[in-house]
Amino acid sequence: MYVMDNITITIIVGTLGGFVLVFYKLRYGKYVESASSLRKPDRDFPYQWKNILEDKVGFFKKLNAEEKKLFEYKIHVFLLNVRIIGMQTDVSHEDRVLIAAGAIIPVFKFRQWYYRGLIEVHLYPDKFQVPNSDKMANGLVGWGAMEGKMMLSKKALHHGFDDPTDGKNIAIHEFVHLFDKADGEVDSVLESVMDEDDIEPWLYIIQSKMNEINEGKSDIRPYGGVNQSEFLAVVSEYFFEKPEQMKTEHPGLYNAMDSFFNPPKELLEKFKYTSNYDKCPCGSGKRYEKCCMKNSNVY
Repeated sequence: MYVMDNITITIIVGTLGGFVLVFYKLRYGKYVESASSLRKPDRDFPYQWKNILEDKVGFFKKLNAEEKKLFEYKIHVFLLNVRIIGMQTDVSHEDRVLIAAGAIIPVFKFRQWYYRGLIEVHLYPDKFQVPNSDKMANGLVGWGAMEGKMMLSKKALHHGFDDPTDGKNIAIHEFVHLFDKADGEVDSVLESVMDEDDIEPWLYIIQSKMNEINEGKSDIRPYGGVNQSEFLAVVSEYFFEKPEQMKTEHPGLYNAMDSFFNPPKELLEKFKYTSNYDKCPCGSGKRYEKCCMKNSNVY
């Protein structure tokens, strides 16, 4: 019986790993493994895209000139690194820009954020069948064989931006699920932007507001009462589309959401680094890659 030595085994494993990586990149396109592998714009932001933002995206219209430039840049980076694929439908410039806007709105204040692991967005004409189910959906974050993919209804996507004050936006909804998933679980607890002391009060707010929804005593749409992760996604739509109304009707909830999506400067600072091997800015003494990097998606 022939026994391979350690060197031979290492060579074989390394070669197989290389073939897998090449196949993965050929099959799925450029996978964003780290900040340094992101494609960056090498030309000006297309004026056609800006016209779409000005016409369709209420969030963008409220930004000042400097913020608009940053929003455009983040849109550009997103579209260079995530493929938008039409499923029985054509994909227009407007489709692409609106999907990207839905991605950027929740994380806009995180100036160095990217959606780690998102490879493709599949755009369907209308509702689509949930894989391995008889249910239909307007939006879905993939799992298992569909990991790295998001599915969206084109009809629901456009409806979400046609009325920027109805508190409904499927793109924001699904990208908040991805934001929630950044810490490894879709559980409504945003560990990358929450202090440990904030978690218990936040869970109390969720339970209280879900009870109000399920008792018919809330203006938050009923789907927010399904479970905690859907609650976060639903109230995020509300927060970005009707912030003043949320501030009046649900001040405690508004303050919590504001602290998540408009974090203080000191929290934003912890996401800045020079190298994965530097000491982590949080002060733990560990290397960045062994500490806060696991909760930080930066570019």
